[in-house]
Amino acid sequence: MVSMRKMRRREFLRRGALGAVGTAAIGAWGSGLATPASASDRANTRQTIRAGRRPLAPGLVEAGPELALPVGFSYVTLGRFGDAMSDGYVTPPIHDGMGVFANPGGGYRVIRNHELGDSNDIPGGSVFGDRATAWDRGAPGCTVTLLVDEDGNLVSDWVSANGTDSNCSGTETPWGTWLSSEETTAGPGDGRRKPHGYMFEIDPMLDEPVLVKPIKAMGRFVHEAAAVDPETAVVYLTEDDNPDCFYRYVPDVPGDLAKGGVLQALRIKGQRGYNTVIGQTVGEVLPVNWVTIDDPDPADAADNPRAILRQARMKGAARFMSGEGATWRDDHVVFDSSDGGDFGHGQIWKYRSTSKRGKLAEEGELTLLFESTDKRVLDLPDNLALSPGGGIVIAEDGDDRTNALRALLPDDETMITIGQNLVPVRRQIIDASGKLYDPYVPNDDFGPGDGLGHSEFAGPRFSPDGKWLFVNIQVPGITCAITGDWDSIGL
Repeated sequence: MVSMRKMRRREFLRRGALGAVGTAAIGAWGSGLATPASASDRANTRQTIRAGRRPLAPGLVEAGPELALPVGFSYVTLGRFGDAMSDGYVTPPIHDGMGVFANPGGGYRVIRNHELGDSNDIPGGSVFGDRATAWDRGAPGCTVTLLVDEDGNLVSDWVSANGTDSNCSGTETPWGTWLSSEETTAGPGDGRRKPHGYMFEIDPMLDEPVLVKPIKAMGRFVHEAAAVDPETAVVYLTEDDNPDCFYRYVPDVPGDLAKGGVLQALRIKGQRGYNTVIGQTVGEVLPVNWVTIDDPDPADAADNPRAILRQARMKGAARFMSGEGATWRDDHVVFDSSDGGDFGHGQIWKYRSTSKRGKLAEEGELTLLFESTDKRVLDLPDNLALSPGGGIVIAEDGDDRTNALRALLPDDETMITIGQNLVPVRRQIIDASGKLYDPYVPNDDFGPGDGLGHSEFAGPRFSPDGKWLFVNIQVPGITCAITGDWDSIGL
């Protein structure tokens, strides 16, 4: 989720504003075997920062120390940063995109990305988990798989893939795997041992980590989210490098992405380089076709993260701003442009292919579903998830004082608030992408009551049975499983 806002955070780090604290904090989790913070440390800190609690959003009540939810809803927490995991490692920080699958023995398998890497200036040479299974022993990104019972309780958890970089979002596939995306194009010049900027396919049913390899034909760029058309197996991909393009990957063999395919970018027919960012009308249908990316794995991507985007723009591809979440709904993909719109508060788009009976079409239709004109309604939409009733759950990445969990109801007109993060974190930690710092361990530079803000939500996903909504509080790193009568709030 590295947007222009986060680029400013990275600049904060480069200026040395965090000093020696950063090195010490990295050491706290870098081996993956550090001692978790004690329960007493956490309790004392929570009492101290409770004074930073902000007012509740209308229609929400405090459901617990971490979340405010609609009346009648409840939640459990699991997989906190620093907690010991079943494989002997500790839960890493920066909880991001997630996939949720039915477990054959009952309950669920949740696979969670951890956005560790170049996107938050973690130095090369770090790796989390077993080095023997790492794709790159100089990259700290990873995924963690959690086995969760029907009541939302954690049964076991383990590192399932590692040696990746800046694992942001991704998607479940119709054939039961998880696509994890790298939101960076870092390479050996950045202290890594291998190039990055790819998609990785991971089997959530495996009970131990395996070495996963990138699917290079899906492009080397600043990946964000993805969504899969279940009829054609085409994968739609967002990009978050400002400006951005919207892509699709057409596999040569449906369901076997690693066998190769074609990467393409969306173009508005007859309007070369169309700018979707401003001057758009909700409900207007724009005719679309696609342009092919000739070199999906450019050798200079580490130094030129927009190498693929430039290829696309040379062929007239449309421009978006901060491509973030994506999800498949009915016969179309819904995705967002976090900084898009006349007011810069975000847009929600849908693309529908004109394919018939599962055959791939070279044309389609792009429609603006929603554009925010008021940050109090929606501010910088990020990860998306489809609700059981066809609504779109939206994790905001806006003002750290007001981040919320929103939902666009199935009418595609009504936006509601369904969750609020009540966990205050030192604002310096959020602003500097200091998602490496355990907020329960005091230090001399940042006091627990100094400049409190609230982290973004990340990775919302419903369980296959529609009972639970799993979502992350990205900083300090907490997974929450929310349940209630989703019909009662229109989802």
